[in-house]
Amino acid sequence: MPAAPRPRKRHNPRNRPTSSRYRPDLKSEDQKTSGSDKNAQKPEKKPDGPVVYPMNYAGPLRRLYAFLIDIGMIFLVIYTVAPVSGTAMFNAEAAPQDLFFFFGYFVIPTTIWGRTPGKWVAGIVVVGSDGRTPGPAAIPREMIGRFVSAIAMGIGLAWIVFDPKRQGWHDKIAGTYVVDNPYSGGPKFMRDFFKLGAKTKDEGQEPVSSSDRQQDPESEKQGNH
Repeated sequence: MPAAPRPRKRHNPRNRPTSSRYRPDLKSEDQKTSGSDKNAQKPEKKPDGPVVYPMNYAGPLRRLYAFLIDIGMIFLVIYTVAPVSGTAMFNAEAAPQDLFFFFGYFVIPTTIWGRTPGKWVAGIVVVGSDGRTPGPAAIPREMIGRFVSAIAMGIGLAWIVFDPKRQGWHDKIAGTYVVDNPYSGGPKFMRDFFKLGAKTKDEGQEPVSSSDRQQDPESEKQGNH
């Protein structure tokens, strides 16, 4: 007579070990999205020492935004100081003082920090070809380049719209660029709103022809070895 089959021992789920690696994710999709947005909106930490800014060329709207803020600041100073200064400031008889004021507002901050108050709010900065603040190159940019750009019926300023590297005539005269400043700036939603037309360094370069892409035989041999 065959032996009866042994009954299978049922696994009791209550005897599961408590040290399970599985941890249920109880966060909702909205909480996950909001958490990722907070991490994405954190500003980059400014490195120690001289800063080399990434060559992401600022668009025309963002530069116009910075210019309008600077003009607003200047008019605020004029209408605040002129009534109490008499003929000492912002008067036909005070041309040297007025020139010194504009020199101090545009040239000195751009030379030292690469930006005026308007550029700081817009989150952009003037740099040289090496990505650093321009230094003395800001003097011909602000004093000669802007004058040349303005007297040509504004064509030198409008050139920013069509230039692949977003340079105006004053930038070309001084060899400077206006790029994004990821380390500071005003309200982020305003900076993002005016980012239309911004370009990276690769987008601003001229397309490479097929003949330029061909390597010489020596370089190919070295690459094979």
